[in-house]
Amino acid sequence: MTLRVAVDGRPLRHPHTGIGVYTRELLSRLAEHCKLFVYLDRPIAPPDIPATYRMPQAAKRWPPENRPRLSGLLRANLQFPRWARADRAHVFWSPRHHLPLAISDMPTVVTIHDLVWRVAPRTMRPLNRLADAVLMPLALRRAHRVVAVSEHTRASILRFRAACCVRVTPLGAIAVAKPVPFRHPRPFFLFVGAKEPRKNLVGIIRGFQIAVNAGLTDHDLVLVGGAGWKQAGLARRLDAGGFGPHVIDLGALPAERLAGVYAAATAVVLASFHEGFGIPLVEAMQHGKPAIAANVGPLPEIAGDAAVFVDPTRPEEIGAALLRLATDQPFRERLAANAARRAARFSWDATAAQTLTILESAAGRQPER
Repeated sequence: MTLRVAVDGRPLRHPHTGIGVYTRELLSRLAEHCKLFVYLDRPIAPPDIPATYRMPQAAKRWPPENRPRLSGLLRANLQFPRWARADRAHVFWSPRHHLPLAISDMPTVVTIHDLVWRVAPRTMRPLNRLADAVLMPLALRRAHRVVAVSEHTRASILRFRAACCVRVTPLGAIAVAKPVPFRHPRPFFLFVGAKEPRKNLVGIIRGFQIAVNAGLTDHDLVLVGGAGWKQAGLARRLDAGGFGPHVIDLGALPAERLAGVYAAATAVVLASFHEGFGIPLVEAMQHGKPAIAANVGPLPEIAGDAAVFVDPTRPEEIGAALLRLATDQPFRERLAANAARRAARFSWDATAAQTLTILESAAGRQPER
């Protein structure tokens, strides 16, 4: 009998975020082996993935983009379990930290990407922080299996669950068959990610300014990613430094265009205060690009010998790394070769296969290998 998997599909509303990419890439592969039932708390245009999608009808009073968040939270905790029972699911999988409170009569699996609410709470929106602080520990204690995206995240989870219940499934990168070439008049460093406090964009831009003052006059800094929050300081930093023309924000890009930007970059910068995994590092390695990465969290685990590591609280270290990668060609080429070799360790196919095994094990279909 085909495995029937009920899925919290809310990350599909944010297709350019790390968890949105993770959810879409795994669902597209799991659909080849499972019957998927994907639940959403508001109407969206579903992706082109074979699945049964369940979502509420658009309310006349509230346009979908303005619907009160509390109604979505209630629907996820109360309606998703009803749908799962009606669909006769063998297992419920949440790819996003939480499990419905009302689900108690079927096996559950939850994926944990990070524990930012514990280690860097001030970098989160207050409502998101409260939801994670309340719902994530409950999910960790109730889930039949817990998936961690890195060994670092797994170590953080072990205070809530025994090691035998937690499995690590490293993430992958999207292989784009036909990237759209990106033309830029100057060499550039690349940041990819949501513009939010934990990404340390202000520190990265300050590091870029330090590098320019030290002689890095031929490079720009290109930003790719959706709008976040609390970034007024970012605009002020650009205005005060006079570097606005050399910091280019492309916003969120589809995979084909983003692949072209990666291919044209000198290196990728991910000097975050906290990450659960760091997909941009894997995407950089896939394109044979070195990285500048924070020396905290899972980033050293992911980037290994393909990156220069910096203290994210010290912009001068970020600036020195930018200057070195721009000017030391043998060093840059050595890291690039390491990146190309290391990229083979990360694959969405492997992540999906490992996740399928965990789902089958939670549902009692077969023991984990």
